[in-house]
Amino acid sequence: MNEFLGNGIEPVLLGAGLTLAGVVAGWLIATLSQKVAGRSVQRGASALEARQLAVRSVIALDDFVGACHAAVNDTAEFNPADPTEFVFHAEDPRLFLPRDAEWIVMKPDIAEQLLWMPNRIRNVLDGLDSLDFVPPGFDDLFERREEDFSRLGIHALDLIETISSEYAVPKPERPSYYDPRQDFQGRIDRILAARSRRRQAGFVLKDDEDSNVTSLFPKRRREPAPSALDADPKG
Repeated sequence: MNEFLGNGIEPVLLGAGLTLAGVVAGWLIATLSQKVAGRSVQRGASALEARQLAVRSVIALDDFVGACHAAVNDTAEFNPADPTEFVFHAEDPRLFLPRDAEWIVMKPDIAEQLLWMPNRIRNVLDGLDSLDFVPPGFDDLFERREEDFSRLGIHALDLIETISSEYAVPKPERPSYYDPRQDFQGRIDRILAARSRRRQAGFVLKDDEDSNVTSLFPKRRREPAPSALDADPKG
């Protein structure tokens, strides 16, 4: 045995072992580096996808804000031959979220708030359609419509602020004379103040009292708008 070891085999085996260890270590380092690089690429891709989805969501929300603003500034027109018939000029606001979105790339709380928006809208439309449109007060339909769409518009603006801050997305640019948040809040404040005054005085809203109406024509009941869920955000 001593002769075998003394023939220089031991250094050879040691060298081979060291070489093998070097090869294994190199393979491990290369594999680890590839995994780290792959994860970095995936994180970069996910961040880009999240930001692109954030931009698309902000655009959809801003369109919805514009629709809410048009609705609250709408004036119902009545049929002079039949005071129970009226028509709105602006369509009910609808939110069109991206249909092909992978919402998992966004932060869960933000994605959930976006996905809940169509339900919020649908509940407001259902609530308005549940009112009894009986003159002269029409169950406060015009006032409630203005208030509800103002609140939805403010909620959409809040979501735009959140998404823009989280994903460094530019906020929509608007002319200096167009401030939907200020308009929405001003309308809500006026409605709440008028409602409080009527309650204190024991009055019921009349056709010609703080209501958003003029005279012209047709529609016995407000036609229900297509569901806000038609644009299914889950594709």
